[in-house]
Amino acid sequence: MTNESSTVTSPAVSLGQAFTEYLDSLKPNDRHKHEGYVRKYVEHVGAEVPLSFLSGARVESYAEQQIRSSDPKAQERVESLKNWFQFLKKRGYVQVNYGIHIRVRRAVGRSSGTGQARVEDAPVEMTAEGLAGLKQELEAISAQRADLVQAVSLAREDKDFRENAPLEAAREALAFADQRQKQIETALKRAVVVQREGGDVSTVGSTVKVTRLDKAEEREFKLVGQREANAREQKISVESPVGKELLGRRVGDEVEVSVPSGTIHYRIEAIRHSS
Repeated sequence: MTNESSTVTSPAVSLGQAFTEYLDSLKPNDRHKHEGYVRKYVEHVGAEVPLSFLSGARVESYAEQQIRSSDPKAQERVESLKNWFQFLKKRGYVQVNYGIHIRVRRAVGRSSGTGQARVEDAPVEMTAEGLAGLKQELEAISAQRADLVQAVSLAREDKDFRENAPLEAAREALAFADQRQKQIETALKRAVVVQREGGDVSTVGSTVKVTRLDKAEEREFKLVGQREANAREQKISVESPVGKELLGRRVGDEVEVSVPSGTIHYRIEAIRHSS
């Protein structure tokens, strides 16, 4: 069964350990091609960080901050990182291929002649619940930032910067908070609350009860926008393989979802719209 969870098969495995395995699995030419880009990602996140730390939002945040269209090697970096995340998925260390969040960020506002052509960002479709959740997260980050800045300041008092692990940890926490804050602010500017149509058709915001036909197992999925996806709460993105197939369906419809191991068949048993 497909599962959007970020839970790893072996929680003890760290990014550094998985990275070593990844390098060992590559042919010499491929290792020379991909090692540098993946190593930079592992060092950015932290080699000691467990794989359970990974999430779509964190991977997307890294790509938005580090991969720019102005970089002549941007596509090479994208290819290397996609291969890395595909490796983690194949090894069973994660159950989601986070490589789908790796892409080249287009530059906004390019000049052309005497005028200026602006590349408009696509709207971010969200439920009202998801929008409220983002606003709450932004408030929490803003309230926490003063403490993070203070932690950096206190760690800096240790003059031996060469071995100052607390300083590095404080800086990393502050940098991640700032990145996440910018990401949320951008999403809020582009957010469009989806108006539910109701009726008997599944839409963004609907909860869909399905039966997996080959195992007679029942599950419920809530269809949400990409930034709202949360596997533990059974919220799946309408851009995911399962979400795409369940969107716009009616009770009784049967759908097929292609996964690496084959095809999964679901039958829709019920559709519930949030009030």
